[in-house]
Amino acid sequence: MKQKSLFIVSPIVLAAAIIFALVKIGRHERSQNEMISNLTEEVRVLSHKLNGMTGGVEWPEDSFNYLAIGNSLTVHGVTTFWWNECGMAASKDEKDYFHLVTSGLEKKAGNVYSVRFNFGAWEIQAHDRDETLVSLDKYLSPKIDLVTVQLAENVTNLDTYEKDYVSLLTYLKTYCPKARILVVGDFWSRENRDQLKEQACKECGVEYISLEGIKDNNDYFCGLGTTVYDDDGNPHVVEHGGVAAHPGDTGMEAIADRILKAL
Repeated sequence: MKQKSLFIVSPIVLAAAIIFALVKIGRHERSQNEMISNLTEEVRVLSHKLNGMTGGVEWPEDSFNYLAIGNSLTVHGVTTFWWNECGMAASKDEKDYFHLVTSGLEKKAGNVYSVRFNFGAWEIQAHDRDETLVSLDKYLSPKIDLVTVQLAENVTNLDTYEKDYVSLLTYLKTYCPKARILVVGDFWSRENRDQLKEQACKECGVEYISLEGIKDNNDYFCGLGTTVYDDDGNPHVVEHGGVAAHPGDTGMEAIADRILKAL
């Protein structure tokens, strides 16, 4: 009669075998993750090179190229309570800070090509702001000479805010390598948000432009009852509290002056 032999594995040997298998799997996963990360970066770099062929901004070779990234202070579309596609709440598009900075640059540099982008999605997506960075790709280029970043006012969750700002600025430095980057301070205060932004600028070696004396100052707000004009020159009266709290013509000019002074 044959007897079944039982092989009893000691707990130590079993644990060692499991650890060895996990390490091997971990190394394989890390290798795969690194490969995916490298391929993703290669694709991203290639997409920047192909911007002109894929609907991206075609930045000229023979001009001073300026990109303004911001929120509604930089550009806001037409809605039921706002009537012009420009920086809210300038009375006319040529009165917002973007146009004023462009005009000032033209006096200094001559031919200027300027583009602006509302990147408010970055502000409100607090759980993973890095996911939104790809939205910038069609705007970024080694041909850009100046980037202004006016982002903060819609941020309420500050858990990863400084780290996210560092990530944003690093992204811009990578894909606009010769650009001078200026970060504009907050127009409205909230906790230590402005200080975190300034610290991120220091970490990245990027210039920070304080709006002290301008921010939270009613003298620079648009105010209720102010008359503004649509693109056809028709007048409209500001009756929306959110619009009224934005910088009016005086505020826009003050912001533009701070940026141009830094240049």
